[in-house]
Amino acid sequence: MEDAPDGRKHSEDEISRRAAEWFALLLDGGETASDRQALREWLLADERHAKAYADLERLWSGAGIVHDLGKAPSSSRRTVLKTGGAAVVIAGAVWGGMRLLGPAATYSTGTGETAAVTLPDGSTATLSTRTALTLDFDAGRRRVVLEKGEAFFEVAPDASRPFVVEAADLFSTALGTAFSVGFQEDGIAVTVTEHAVSVSTGDKFQRVEQGESLLYRNGRLSIPLKADVETQLSWRSGKLVFLSTSFQDVISSLSRWRTGRIIVMDERLARSPVTIIVDVKRSDTILDTLALGLPIRVQNLSPWLTFIYPR
Repeated sequence: MEDAPDGRKHSEDEISRRAAEWFALLLDGGETASDRQALREWLLADERHAKAYADLERLWSGAGIVHDLGKAPSSSRRTVLKTGGAAVVIAGAVWGGMRLLGPAATYSTGTGETAAVTLPDGSTATLSTRTALTLDFDAGRRRVVLEKGEAFFEVAPDASRPFVVEAADLFSTALGTAFSVGFQEDGIAVTVTEHAVSVSTGDKFQRVEQGESLLYRNGRLSIPLKADVETQLSWRSGKLVFLSTSFQDVISSLSRWRTGRIIVMDERLARSPVTIIVDVKRSDTILDTLALGLPIRVQNLSPWLTFIYPR
C-alpha cells in the first residue's frame, strides 16, 4: 500500500480516511513488510496521523494503543479485533457519553431520539438527537444551557424575564421568537423561524431575523444570511433533508442519528453532491437506505465502525 504524497497539508477528514485505510489493511492481515514500513513512516510524519490511527484502535478495541508495527498481527489479535472488543468498546462508549453530558441535564435525548417538552414558563423545546439541556429559571431570568446537540425553542412572552440560550460561550436572547441553537462539527448554528434573536459572544453582537441563520466558529460570528430554515430544521418532522449537499456533510449529519463512526473512504465520493431525504425514525437502517439509493458500498466492521466506498 503506497503512501500519499506529502506535498500538501492534509485536512482532518483526509487524515481520518487515510488512517481508516491503514487500519482496514492491518485488520485484514494481508499487509507486507513494505506496507508496515510505509505505515510506520506515515505515523511518524505528523502527530495527527498517529492520533487518528490510535483513535480507530481505541474505538475498536478500547485499548487506544497502536500495536507493534514490526510484526504481523497474530491470528488471535485479528480475532480480538474482529469479534472480541465489543464489550470493552461498549463500556467505553457509555462512560464517554456520561462524561460528555456532565452534570445531570434537565432534559436529554439519546441516539436517534427526539423529544418535545414544555418548560416551566410555558415555552416549548424540541430536542434533536443526542441533545441535553439544563434549565436555570428564577424570578429575574430564564436561562437554558445547551450542553450538546440541538434544540428548537418556541418562547412564551415574559417581558420581565429574558429568555437566553447559552451554548459554550455563545448567548442567544429571544426577542419574542421561535429559533434553534445547535452544535455542529464546525461551530454553533442559530436559525430563526419567527421574529428575531440577539446573538452575542464577548463584545460581539448580531441580530438574526426571521428566515436567517448564523454560524459561530473559532470565536467569530458570521453575518446572518437567508437560509432554507425548513430544510435545516426538517428533523422536527422526523426527516433529514439534504439538497445538493456534499456526501461528507450528509454522513456527518447522519452520524449523529446512529451509533458508531462512519468514514467515507474515497475523496471524490466525499465531495460529491447528494440530494436525499432520510427518515430519522429508522436510524438503524439509515445506511441501508443510502446504499439502495446511491452508488456506494457499505462495509460494517462492527456496530461501532463503518467504511463507505464508491460502488
